[in-house]
Amino acid sequence: MSNRGPHEPRGDGTFRRGAGGVITGLLTLAEATGATWVACARNDPERELAARHPTGMTVPLAHSRGRLHYATPTRDQYEMYYSVIANPVLWFLQHYLWDLGNEPVIDERIHQAWTKGYVDVNRQISDKVIELARSGDGAPLVLVHDYQLYLVPGMVRKAVPDAVIQFFLHVPWATPQYWKVLPKEMRDAILEGLLGCDVIGFQSSLDVRNFLLTCEQNLGLQVDERERAVVAGGRIVYARHYPISVDVAATMRLAASRGVKRQEEDLATWRPPKLIARIDRTDPSKNIVRGFLAYEKLLRYHPDLRGQVQFWAFLQPSRQDVAAYSRYLRHIRQTAGRINSEIGNQDWQPIRLEIAESERKAIAAMKNFDVLLVNPVYDGLNLVSKEGALVNAKDGVIVLSENAGAHEELREHVLSINPFDVEATAAAMYAGLTMAAEDRHRLNDGARHVVRTNDIARWISNQVQDLRDLTRLPALTSS
Repeated sequence: MSNRGPHEPRGDGTFRRGAGGVITGLLTLAEATGATWVACARNDPERELAARHPTGMTVPLAHSRGRLHYATPTRDQYEMYYSVIANPVLWFLQHYLWDLGNEPVIDERIHQAWTKGYVDVNRQISDKVIELARSGDGAPLVLVHDYQLYLVPGMVRKAVPDAVIQFFLHVPWATPQYWKVLPKEMRDAILEGLLGCDVIGFQSSLDVRNFLLTCEQNLGLQVDERERAVVAGGRIVYARHYPISVDVAATMRLAASRGVKRQEEDLATWRPPKLIARIDRTDPSKNIVRGFLAYEKLLRYHPDLRGQVQFWAFLQPSRQDVAAYSRYLRHIRQTAGRINSEIGNQDWQPIRLEIAESERKAIAAMKNFDVLLVNPVYDGLNLVSKEGALVNAKDGVIVLSENAGAHEELREHVLSINPFDVEATAAAMYAGLTMAAEDRHRLNDGARHVVRTNDIARWISNQVQDLRDLTRLPALTSS
């Protein structure tokens, strides 16, 4: 189960694939495990679809078909759950985005949204899961995904005590001290919900350590760091890291498609000798503005690059119904406009800023960068770094934040940066642009090898193996 379903309904009764890296991974996981999917009806078309199919519906997955069931919160419930608590409160907390001298202000609105939104929607999802679990034979396997559904494992555990429950978190897990931004009743409920699991999966080993420390320091629980386990309610809960990855074959097919080649032909009409690229959502955690400021420093320190390089920022608009996100998009536009005005000229603009959605254009950018800037403040993983490593055809160099989860796997094959240090980021971009060809090839080849080895199939198989080894689950198979 996840907040977002695998596909979004169109008006003509067909579906289009849901957006986001989480859905890409979960489509493959659902196929591999033959799992029924439970999601939240987020809008009126999905609520209408759920009303027409109260016992679930058949939907396309990546290569086959599966069953989808919706929980159906009201508009107000969903708004409180998603747009008041999940975003921005939990997202901002888990990406360390709060300006703690001023934010957040936990007022009556937040408390009400927690109780009547977040808790209620988690209960509705849990009720649907419990209904399905009780209709089958034997102990069910329940796979819960992401920060919107922290309370689900505990609720399901109480109703179906013999269930095997795994939770996978796609975003970072913050330190115990940072979790204390939330009132005790909220942060304790989140931990207690997760401790209904048998296994909790994270993107990185740092997330696992932070989680164990949070259980120990904030709840006073017994933790075994060597076994990566917590004792809670007489049960052992294991914490493991499984960095998500890409479907290598599918991504390479897309990279070789006609649609991507057409985008590359268009790119060739304006591409400068050197291309710095970034592909991101316009989320404050992605650190886009600091990336522009670092690029500005690069051009001021190395004026010989003016006219020879361009920074192509291909950005997908994100959560524009949340005030902090709409403000950040304005800041992005203003910063790019200022740099273009101050440094550019009639024949050359330093930054090519595009706010749009196109998977084919994004892949074309990844195939053709000389430098890919991936500098999030914090990120659970960051699939762009892996996709770029896989498909790039120019021996491109990745400049990667040490606070991205992918850094743990790719650190030896990228130029690592502190995402807050614009001087170091400028220097890393310059190093990537001027590096010797054999060194570029070595980094590019090494990063590609990591992604090919640790692909989406390994992400699934590692979880399956741990479920077999750490729980009483005997018969789960993966493909």
